[in-house]
Amino acid sequence: MSEENKTRKAPAFQFYADDFLAGTSEMSAEEVGGYIRLLCHQWTKGGIPNDEERVARIAGMIGSPSVGYVMAKFRLCDGHTLKNERLEKVREEQQAFKIRQAAAGTSGAAKRWKKSPDHGQAYSQSDGVAIAAPMAGAWPENSSPSPSPSPITKIQADKPPSVRFQHPTVNPELEAFRLRIGAIVRRRHDTPWNTKEMKALKEVFKLNTPEEDIQLVEARYKTNDPYLRRELYTLLNNWNGEVDKVRSGLMPGIGESRAATTSTNIEDYQ
Repeated sequence: MSEENKTRKAPAFQFYADDFLAGTSEMSAEEVGGYIRLLCHQWTKGGIPNDEERVARIAGMIGSPSVGYVMAKFRLCDGHTLKNERLEKVREEQQAFKIRQAAAGTSGAAKRWKKSPDHGQAYSQSDGVAIAAPMAGAWPENSSPSPSPSPITKIQADKPPSVRFQHPTVNPELEAFRLRIGAIVRRRHDTPWNTKEMKALKEVFKLNTPEEDIQLVEARYKTNDPYLRRELYTLLNNWNGEVDKVRSGLMPGIGESRAATTSTNIEDYQ
């Protein structure tokens, strides 16, 4: 994982409406607007400067006599940076939640891929439909990783069935990612993927999704959330949306309203 992905900040934070209304009941509309801008600046930058003129610019309150009143919502932390204590508590809670979910996802993946002592088969269940032409069952002796693998087996119609299929050269990182995504929807590791699914997989693979986000998606699909996508292609085709949900902590069982963040049409998740 790149350093950029390791340090990437969450793009959103929890907004507690009742608490916010109670804390801003005596503020004017201008002050509330400036306050929200300062909170957003703190979330992305880590704090706001201890400089009234600069704060006024950030808050969009240049020349307003209320800048000092809004700044009183923030406390001096390190000599030159102001922070809203409640927002930092929200940040800590979100980070702790992500760590817990990532650990749960890792544990769940390990259990899914544990081999049976009797049959050597993965415990995951298949809900996919096999394609007519199976994928290669073994590696060619002279194979090497390719940056642009092709999942399609080349058919040689002029040869007998025993040698009709050539083994494709597979990118090992893409193959590992394919198995991992398949496990999310409980597809067996030896179930072949069709061309449409492989094309969608490649597009998602190019996104280079951070490891922590993948683990959060894995953890979410171990819950009883009724809005989990059941079909592999549907999951891949809506991958960015799934990642956005887990980044924002929109997981079932923690009190958030799903109405504004998910489709209510159950067919969208089939």
